[in-house]
Amino acid sequence: MAAQDELLETTEVAVLDPFSLYRVAVGHTPGGRTLGNATRTGTVRLITPAVAFAVACSMRTCWDETCDQDHRDGTGVPVRRFQELGGIEVVSLSPAETVSAGQLYAASMDRRVVGAEVLAACHAAVLAKSSGSPLISAARASYCYSALDRAEVSFRIDLV
Repeated sequence: MAAQDELLETTEVAVLDPFSLYRVAVGHTPGGRTLGNATRTGTVRLITPAVAFAVACSMRTCWDETCDQDHRDGTGVPVRRFQELGGIEVVSLSPAETVSAGQLYAASMDRRVVGAEVLAACHAAVLAKSSGSPLISAARASYCYSALDRAEVSFRIDLV
């Protein structure tokens, strides 16, 4: 929880990828609950690219490897509800940022790392870099960022 406390002390805006968006929306982890509560109290503003929001809402199963809950309503329901309650702002990337995200995804494809969640992570990485905000992710999503070094993209990534 100390990592979230430090994040909340040093930033006003943070970018969520689909993995972390889900964790914050449902509060499955202590860090997710902390960030969700901080958003509701106005301590931090959370943003996510539209692609990441769509991917988080379309998940067929819970992406939290420690979850033992049955998600009969679908995993996208709590994500959508979190957004409707003002928990996260869904933003569109500029055309230039979208091209950058596509190029980052192409670099991922070169490493044979593909999928909707990888594309969404590329969009989140570009948004984090362009906004100067930290990216919030989950350890489980680390494979999504394998091409960052090759693309010479570096910024702060915090885990929830």
